Amino acid sequence: MNLNRELLKKYTILYIEDDDVIRTELSSLLENFFHSVIVASNGKEGLRTYLTNQNNIDIIVSDINMPELNGIDMVKKIRDIKDDVPIIFATAHSDSDFLIEAIKLRVKEYVVKPLDIRKLLIYIEDIAKSLELEKLLKQQKDELIKFRNILDSNNLLLKLDKEFRITYANKLFCKATGYKKETLLGKELVTFRHNNNAKKIFDDIYEKLLNKNSWEGNLKIKRKDDTTLDTKSNIFPDLDDFLEMLGVIFVAYDTTKEQELKRQMQLALIKEKSENLQKTKEQNLEQETLLIKIKDELEETKKELNIFKLNNNDKTNEKILKKLEEENNFLNQQIRSLKFEIEKLNKTLNNSETNEVLKEKLDYWKERSAQESQKLELLEKSIIANVEPAIIEKIFN
Repeated sequence: MNLNRELLKKYTILYIEDDDVIRTELSSLLENFFHSVIVASNGKEGLRTYLTNQNNIDIIVSDINMPELNGIDMVKKIRDIKDDVPIIFATAHSDSDFLIEAIKLRVKEYVVKPLDIRKLLIYIEDIAKSLELEKLLKQQKDELIKFRNILDSNNLLLKLDKEFRITYANKLFCKATGYKKETLLGKELVTFRHNNNAKKIFDDIYEKLLNKNSWEGNLKIKRKDDTTLDTKSNIFPDLDDFLEMLGVIFVAYDTTKEQELKRQMQLALIKEKSENLQKTKEQNLEQETLLIKIKDELEETKKELNIFKLNNNDKTNEKILKKLEEENNFLNQQIRSLKFEIEKLNKTLNNSETNEVLKEKLDYWKERSAQESQKLELLEKSIIANVEPAIIEKIFN
């Protein structure tokens, strides 16, 4: 038996049977297939059990002919509480008179006693599949409602018929465009074309919708006061199960503030670029002015250098060098002579420390030596101050 056990394990069965043996055996067998099996011994107990567990019971399997309260009367009372709970009747051939009544109570199936367990499980599986499908459809419906509510509360929403005339406009659309809802009803979509230049866009929208295709893009909508509303729009055909057009759904997001902010940012960027360009031009002008000044200073320096070269030609330098060398040699010779004389006097003084005349001569020559050294020092300073390094090197080497 190829049953979807995983599916059956999701469901709880209420099994009602007045025969103790059949009830015990069948409930024990059903427990292998279902999440839970709840049992009752007659219609009255079955009704009470259902009322106590109605939120948990998914399917009812019940006998018809039972004491205290038969299956038909029990189901009538259950239908007053919940009219869509699936019910399978187990019947004997003698219960055929009840079948018309059972059909009126929308009983899903019936099985003839003695029960064919395989057939019963197949019936229950079919019911479980239907319940799963109903759950899925309900979930999709709930999601669709939720989605529509989200669309309705966060977007501009229009519904149009096959001729593109408005049949519904939500509050946001009315508020954004300045129209009253009753004024919009019956108007064509082209009413909101903001100028003749937009004709091409609306022609494209109409062409796509007539071909059962969607249109998506940026669309300007004319308000009641003739100003424009920037939107990001999605317009698509509403088709039936046979792909026939029922109408059109228009969903749009107001991007006016975003577009305005974008324009302001673009203007600010252009202004910043303009200011940076002007600043760069001013900096370039300053650099050019500074460059001209440096070039002028360089020219003046070149002129001064040329004058210096003219005034300090090689012949002049040679004369100065020769004169300085002669003076330097003369002074050095004088110093050497003085040092020699001092050494002689020191020796003599050491030999005759009491000779006053020699001491006077020594003092005289020391003074002369100091004077000559001073002259030499003055000459060196003069050379350093007035002569180029290359010439100084020649003098002192």
